[in-house]
Order: sequence, then structure tokens, then C-alpha cells
Amino acid sequence: MRHLDYTEQENWRQPDDTAYQSPIDIATQSVQPQKTGQLEISFQDKVQYDDREIGEQFLVHGQLRLDNQIWELERFHFHDGAEHLVNGQRHDVETHFVFQHEDQTLVLASFGDVSANVTTGAVQNIYDNQVNSATLMRLLPDDHSYFHYVGSLTTPPLRHDIQWLVLTEPVAISSEDKAVLHAHYPDNYRDIQAINERTITYYNDKN
Repeated sequence: MRHLDYTEQENWRQPDDTAYQSPIDIATQSVQPQKTGQLEISFQDKVQYDDREIGEQFLVHGQLRLDNQIWELERFHFHDGAEHLVNGQRHDVETHFVFQHEDQTLVLASFGDVSANVTTGAVQNIYDNQVNSATLMRLLPDDHSYFHYVGSLTTPPLRHDIQWLVLTEPVAISSEDKAVLHAHYPDNYRDIQAINERTITYYNDKN
């Protein structure tokens, strides 16, 4: 299947698209701390591969509990090179978990960085169809601190009013995992978008 060409991304915008686009560069000195927003995540074992124009997707059931609200997991996918920046720095990988609640969409973003201490990676296991909930949890850090803002999807159609939770701590991935992702989606990250006076909040899981 033909996938999105990221060299043509300047042509993705439509005249009626929201000005509040994603991804963004998160400046940590400008975020506003919040006291509520604890999240809990669970996955089921079965994962189904689905090749789409926007890129390869992995369909899986799971739940995100954000305070007292339940979001249902629909799918996840990978980006070779993080889409969001933090203080101008780009992580090696960004995984997006797409959740739904009624007609609302929430995307949980998790960073990954290559580590020499990791020899077997969760990404390779997923492509080898050796997946269970424990494998998927390895894509998330133990620390669930995150940034929150409202933006858009990062692939067309660039739907608006997307709730973004960007986990602050990266997970360690193997060099093999990075190579697998680069082979499947070389540099598939969207350019940074203007913040346009949006508020970015921060929840510290350690408090």
C-alpha cells in the first residue's frame, strides 16, 4: 500500500483546519502544573496488524483511566523520530496510543531512546507477532508524568480537538528496534507546529 509521503506534508493542511495543530515543541519552563490527572493503563493480549495509508497500525483493546473517566484503546503506531520536541530536543522514537471516549479522541504519546543496555526490544517482538500485554507495557515508562494540551491529529485528515497526553520519561529501546522502525517508516514525523498561545499543563506522577 502507498503510504503518506512526509516530504509533501506542507500540502496536508486544508483551509478549514484548526490553527491548533500538532505536534509542538514543549518548553518545560512554560507549562502549568496541575494536581489532578492520574492515569492508569491496561492492555489486552491480542494485537491485529492493519496497513493503512497513514502508516502501519496495530489494533488492540485496552483502557486508559484518567481520574474517573475511561477511554477505550483503538490502536497504536510508531514514529521513527519523535514528533513532539521537549525544549527543542527530539527523542529517537514516539509511540502513539489512540483512545476514544464517545465522540472524543485522546492520544497518549510515549518517547523511546536507544540504549546499549537493551538487547531485546518490544518493537521487534510486535513485528514477530509475539505480543501480550506485558510486551505492550514495555512501550510505556513506569513514571506516568505527562504534559497535556489540545491539538490535532498529525496525519490527514488533521482532525481538531484532540486531547494529547505526552509522557515525560522515555523508555529504553534496543538499536534493533530503532532499525526496524526506520526500515518500516523512515523519518515519519510531522514538522513542529506553532503553539498559538495554547496552554500546556503538567501532571507529576510522583506527587
